Amino acid sequence: MDSQATWDSLLSEWTAGNWLEVIDLAEALLGWLKKDGFAPETMGTLRLGADWNRTLATAMATFALQRSNEVLDNPAGIPSTVPFTLSCATCNNEGPSTVGQAINAGWSHFYYVPAGMSENFLGYCPICRKTDLEI
Repeated sequence: MDSQATWDSLLSEWTAGNWLEVIDLAEALLGWLKKDGFAPETMGTLRLGADWNRTLATAMATFALQRSNEVLDNPAGIPSTVPFTLSCATCNNEGPSTVGQAINAGWSHFYYVPAGMSENFLGYCPICRKTDLEI
């Protein structure tokens, strides 16, 4: 197994929100590390040593596996351990602070964005939805 390629793919799939692929990659990496396989370089060009890399790769693969399962286990793709902060994907308007409020206010199609800069979820506000329907 190429643990570096697996690590790099895990990061890419996480950023893209490809949760099934994240699960496969995290499980593969954890299995490899449990068999005492060499750990990937986890910090890019920084060389912090094998202990650092093994500890970080194990922790992050475990986290990625857990979070991916949370997303996939929720019918709306909303992990229960993530604070609900919402912005409109089109106009960047700030959304309500709960899923229920967002639904009642007419927001739709919200989804988890793990690599978001300030918000954990993007969706479509009622104004942009109305504009899209009029076009």
